[in-house]
Amino acid sequence: MISVPMEWKERFDPRRFFRGEKAVDGPVLLTHRRVFIVPNRRGFGLAVLLAIQFLAAINYGNNLAFILTFLLAGIAMQSTLHAFRNLAGLSVRRGKAPPVFAGEPARFELHLDNPSRIHRLGLTARLAGSATPVRFDVAPETTATLILHAETEQRGWLSMPTVTFDTSFPLGLFRAWSPINLRQRVLVYPRPAPPGIRPTPIPEPGLGVRPDTREEEDFHGFSAYRPGDPLKRIHWKGVAKGQGVHVKQYAGGDTAELLLDWQYTPGADVEARLSRLCRWVLDAEAAGTPYGLRLPGVAIQKGRGEAHRARCLEALALFGT
Repeated sequence: MISVPMEWKERFDPRRFFRGEKAVDGPVLLTHRRVFIVPNRRGFGLAVLLAIQFLAAINYGNNLAFILTFLLAGIAMQSTLHAFRNLAGLSVRRGKAPPVFAGEPARFELHLDNPSRIHRLGLTARLAGSATPVRFDVAPETTATLILHAETEQRGWLSMPTVTFDTSFPLGLFRAWSPINLRQRVLVYPRPAPPGIRPTPIPEPGLGVRPDTREEEDFHGFSAYRPGDPLKRIHWKGVAKGQGVHVKQYAGGDTAELLLDWQYTPGADVEARLSRLCRWVLDAEAAGTPYGLRLPGVAIQKGRGEAHRARCLEALALFGT
């Protein structure tokens, strides 16, 4: 478990109570150093009520009023211990953070291990800047998996904001919370441009664009339709018979090759060009066309498949950074 020694200046820095400590790889154990407790609105309301009741007991010399006041105060103070125990001892580990496109919510996965026999109830988790908390429970000796979302606006690497765990268990009078920072980040691809503009053919030996010259003499069979398949290959007779949408497959022939070049990409600025190239990468992959990518200082040879697609999109996302 991660427990980095702290200097006195860091320990009493008031920002630590809201921003947490320095980011670490994890896992992070929630201990007394990381869990903070204060009364919430209900707690302050009860404190005012008990103060009035205590003054009334003094004024009238009523022993029953004294007993009731001290009993309620004792129960309220006892709830701070349960609120602390509801968070203390949990271990937080980072999970997966798959790439997304700009404008889509980034997904950060967290794993919470509960090694104790205490059932952790009424917990919430919230990323800094997020208005919607995630509510969850953790059963004894189990692991809970959380998915937290963060808004994305720009391409590149997005680090996970501070995540705060809190609870008002059991009486809702005190709020216990623990802000932590994990070294987790997600890659944000450029926002794809709307479809419509096709890339200009750029002939080049070994890597260029040629018209789709697949010979259709050898019929190979049918496959399920995928977005981007040529309409002329759709088996329309089968569609009319209610057999679903299938595409004719042919064996042999040449396959078009596509070079996506920054120099020949239209766009008013850098982000517009990257957005257009991102769209072309997605369209070429959906059509099954081998494609290469050329950026200033970056040249990716032709290919296709998920690994090739991810490599091209990563180059677009990190361009200029």
